[in-house]
Amino acid sequence: MNARRAARAFTVAGAVAALAIGVTQSASASADGPTLCNPTGGACVWFTNNGDVIHISDQSCDGHAAVAKVYAPESGIADNIWNNLGCDTIVSYSYGTNMAENITVNYMPCLGQHTAGDPITDCAPGWVHGTS
Repeated sequence: MNARRAARAFTVAGAVAALAIGVTQSASASADGPTLCNPTGGACVWFTNNGDVIHISDQSCDGHAAVAKVYAPESGIADNIWNNLGCDTIVSYSYGTNMAENITVNYMPCLGQHTAGDPITDCAPGWVHGTS
């Protein structure tokens, strides 16, 4: 009889602990996004949700800038973030409070020529996303 009571007490204690852990966890759906590189590998982009930051890396010494196309329509964002610093550099752009929480942030890497007209070419074939 005592063994049954002890087993029941442990079962109840375990259920209470599991419930307490489940209740204290954050309800946030924020998520970093994957790294995506353009077809030539000259530009790579990724998103981190802490600060809502887009990172754009120029990975080729080819005379082109790396460009991140960013699209988050729920916050009215449709940007091109340029990295003109040259090869082997990373530019990080924080949207901070300009971006609503728990929205989809779409992005893709491209190459660009930062001259008259600022042509953007060689983009990845599709968007990837994170959640702010």
